Amino acid sequence: MTADALFPLRTKWRIVAAVLTLALGTTLSLLIFVRARAFDRDTAQSEFGQRAATSATAIQRRVQEHLEVLYGLGAVHALAARPLTRAAFRELTQGPVQRYPGIQALGWVPRVLEADREAYLTAARRDGLSDFQLTEWTPRRQVVPVARHEVYYPFFYIEPLERNAAALGFNLGSDPAYMETMQKALSTGEAMASAWLVLAQDTEKQFGVLVFLPIYKSAAPHGTLEERRANLQGFTTELLHLRTLLEQSLQGIAPGNMALKLSDITDATSRYLLSLQLHESSVSSWSFLPRHSVDMEAIRAGLHWETTFNVAGRTWSVLLHPLREVRTPHAWQAWGLLVGGGLFTLLCAGFVLKGRL
Repeated sequence: MTADALFPLRTKWRIVAAVLTLALGTTLSLLIFVRARAFDRDTAQSEFGQRAATSATAIQRRVQEHLEVLYGLGAVHALAARPLTRAAFRELTQGPVQRYPGIQALGWVPRVLEADREAYLTAARRDGLSDFQLTEWTPRRQVVPVARHEVYYPFFYIEPLERNAAALGFNLGSDPAYMETMQKALSTGEAMASAWLVLAQDTEKQFGVLVFLPIYKSAAPHGTLEERRANLQGFTTELLHLRTLLEQSLQGIAPGNMALKLSDITDATSRYLLSLQLHESSVSSWSFLPRHSVDMEAIRAGLHWETTFNVAGRTWSVLLHPLREVRTPHAWQAWGLLVGGGLFTLLCAGFVLKGRL
């Protein structure tokens, strides 16, 4: 076979080899690109999960710290040989209220029999509260003097008084939701939290949680339900301001740009959730939204991190998700590998075509 006859054959094989080089190089470049993108995405999602877990843990820890204040106050009440005076209660609560801004109020709610009602009114007026009276809500949530009952559960002490004066003397036993929470605390002997409630102390719509811890008569037995009912002295209470509590929980943490949904999912009683938007290390916006207005399933369908935890007998949920699609910080590297692999493939194919390889 002459050299002229071999030339078309060689050219043909060079073209085939160049095409195979292009196919193989392109395939390898695409595989490397896909793997690099997946690695970057997994890394970004892992980093998001770590930041979300850190934020949720901080919230749980902060809530528990606030509850410890109530337990400490209850311990002082339980160990006191006689009921604390109003002045002693004020002094005892000043420090915790200053250290924990999420505490809206600390209170003492005694169990007051109808026969002892006048004695309590007299004691309050002796403390300088000349207009002290027991009040309750009407079905339309109007505050009126209490009707006659066999027993009352009023806010007898509440601190700081300056921002909670409107609650002083209010008979919590007149509200079925509060009464149910107190009964649960009495039945279990443990602190019990209410569902989320609108704070009357705030001019803008804010929500809080009222926690009750039962206190029994000094040295009286309270091992059984019957003993607890017979020897109940009253409840120490703690009112938590939800937005402030959450903002304080996230101080010093840099969660990045994400949204946070905090809600009480125990039952349908708590109808609102707290929605925050976080920007780097601060809260950029917040709002209380009806739970039914937020499509939680749509959020769960995307990248998210969620956990639940117990808050004095109720179950709270923390759900975090990115404000926008998670962007990988080193995405350019994957594209660089793809472009570099493509150029290298073209270079090799060109050498093959020219017979230099």
